[in-house]
Amino acid sequence: MALMRLRHSARGLVVDGQSRLLLYRFIAPGGGLTVWCPPGGGLEGDETPSEALARELDEEIGLRDYGAVTHVWHEEIRDLTILPGWDGAINDYFLVPVAAAFEPCGSLGREALAAELVEHFDWWSVDRLLSHSGREVFGPRDLPDRFARLVKDGPSSAPDRFVRAP
Repeated sequence: MALMRLRHSARGLVVDGQSRLLLYRFIAPGGGLTVWCPPGGGLEGDETPSEALARELDEEIGLRDYGAVTHVWHEEIRDLTILPGWDGAINDYFLVPVAAAFEPCGSLGREALAAELVEHFDWWSVDRLLSHSGREVFGPRDLPDRFARLVKDGPSSAPDRFVRAP
């Protein structure tokens, strides 16, 4: 059996003092699926997930100074259709608490983010996530329930691991 080629990414669950989660809207290539997801992206070269997280938070939202982060979720997606050239993805999610909401302004700039199909940032409460009924989806798909549990119970002693397959 051939090994799967999975793109490894690090994502930040940036949560303000009111337990709101920062997400951005990403439009999939071809104008199809629209996804709300936490900031982050693929590991480059020999980066660790923590190093990639720091780089991505700076590039996408301008967050450079933050305290300790907690690795809370490890997602594996086995789906040949989600990323051209890959068999799926591994996403490591880190809880990144911040004192207050802020206007994201990453070092890449808005034009570069738009070129990467990132079009809008917004802060989401648990209630708003759970009541969302639009056509847009979340990454991960069960983000509202996972985030609600994280806010209610706090992080586990080890990252929650989950696998998604078509």
